[in-house]
Amino acid sequence: MATTVIIAVDDTDMPGTRGTGRLARELGAALEAAGKGRLAGVTRHQFHVGPGVPMTSHNSAAALALDTSSSLDDLEAFARAFMSREFIEGSDPGLALLDGPAPQPVIAFARRAQRELVTRIEAEQLAERYALRVRGLGGTRDGVIGAMSAAALRWDGNDGRFVGLPAIRDLLGRVTVGEAMARAPIAAIVEETTARPLDPAAILDTGDWVRPRLVGGRAVVVARPTTTPGVWINVDHRTHED
Repeated sequence: MATTVIIAVDDTDMPGTRGTGRLARELGAALEAAGKGRLAGVTRHQFHVGPGVPMTSHNSAAALALDTSSSLDDLEAFARAFMSREFIEGSDPGLALLDGPAPQPVIAFARRAQRELVTRIEAEQLAERYALRVRGLGGTRDGVIGAMSAAALRWDGNDGRFVGLPAIRDLLGRVTVGEAMARAPIAAIVEETTARPLDPAAILDTGDWVRPRLVGGRAVVVARPTTTPGVWINVDHRTHED
């Protein structure tokens, strides 16, 4: 029987190299190619940026959801082998796997990690207390902070943006809301202030950059009206992403 497993990675890159988000997308593709399950999207989760935070650029981690019949042991072994080949030398990679909701103290830790400096020791203590699969795979092991936090936030379902979802990178220019939802697995395109779903015939100006938000466990695009009747614009402007 298939279940959903969250696999999260962090701190796998160095300046001038491909980012953690890309590694997570490649890991997801490799898992599918190996018959380990069906990928249900990759999300990027932003954490605190400030003094004392070691990071390459914007301190984000990535999490993928996999609908799978494989065991956690099998998935962990596959992910560890993949990361041992693909992480960038000099980074501090971390890996986390969840096959059920994260305990509330772990979610609280993840939210704190978005606001303030937290420590690897605290992350490892939480992982041990709740018997979570959180592994430091090299360097300082600081990657466990982002990996565990991203896994918890992905399962919680109300944080981050999809950087890996079929067809979202092909949604360019202006398309109808109905077309966008037919071409990509977007659950809803909603009005910014009311969260009201837009009419399928409405026109969405994508800004050539569609990265749905993770809202209520679903991929949701948020839009606001333009001065042209019937035309809406994607509110999420292009920012740094892996």
